[in-house]
Amino acid sequence: MFKAIVGDTKAWKSSIEAIAALIDEGTFQIDKEGMKLRAMDPSQIALVDFELPARAFEVFEIENPITLTIDFSELSKITKRIRTEDRIELNYDGHNLKLIFQGQTKREFNLGVLESTTTATKEPNIEFTAKIKFGSTIFKEALKDAELVSNHVALSITNEGFSIESRGDTGSVNISFPEENILAKEVKENARAVFSLTHLDNLLKAADPGSIIVLSLRTDAPLRLEYAIGEGRVVYYLAPRIETV
Repeated sequence: MFKAIVGDTKAWKSSIEAIAALIDEGTFQIDKEGMKLRAMDPSQIALVDFELPARAFEVFEIENPITLTIDFSELSKITKRIRTEDRIELNYDGHNLKLIFQGQTKREFNLGVLESTTTATKEPNIEFTAKIKFGSTIFKEALKDAELVSNHVALSITNEGFSIESRGDTGSVNISFPEENILAKEVKENARAVFSLTHLDNLLKAADPGSIIVLSLRTDAPLRLEYAIGEGRVVYYLAPRIETV
């Protein structure tokens, strides 16, 4: 019913990590265009919207559109066992998802497909007032600095630039991004919101050092964070915290 051979092993591992970072269970929508998934995390704080086009695969064969509800905690365990030299084949026979890793040895894993118990998740309709683009490494390093003083952080985009502020019981830190490290910026209206650092770290787990982050903000509204994974892309929405920094 469905067969695919992964062309980019690293991107496939990152893709599964990007999804498993937020959800335990989710449903792939698969058709001739490729694979898509949109799901909320169990806490209803974050949403992941993932797309991997058919062109990302060496082989992509499917007769009719299908849905596969997967336990991503289990799929992530299997995916972590992929070796660099492995050729990865995916097969679905109507009952199980088979993952075949062909390298120094041939390993076949069968993962049971679950019965979906959730309804389709809609993408949030938010009119963002500010957007910025920068490299993932500088963002991750700034968040590490913020974690030294608190477990939450305020993100701000203004005409002056982008800044990260964190305040805790023992001190505070304010980090601003120089213009030369900002790849693009659009500001209709200044935007500021407070977010959990733990959740932000999860959103960035699959971002490579060379990844470009596109961050959209609106004051005290969920953020939108997007980056490419190989030929695919992942978009996250994260609800803000009530507290202020």
